[in-house]
Amino acid sequence: MNTKPKKRLSIDELKSYPGFENYTDEMAEETIASLETLSILFYEHYQKTLQQKERLEMLSKESKME
Repeated sequence: MNTKPKKRLSIDELKSYPGFENYTDEMAEETIASLETLSILFYEHYQKTLQQKERLEMLSKESKME
């Protein structure tokens, strides 16, 4: 598991990427918040997928033992 502390993207960092140079601070903050929400959703989906895979593997092992 990654124990590295999570760091939120700053407005200046976002503006350093191509296509974001002319964003206002408000637009950049909204974009960062959207990216943060999206990453949380992806992470939660990934965790659920891992849990489901583990359950299926356990059920598969149990059925082979019978």
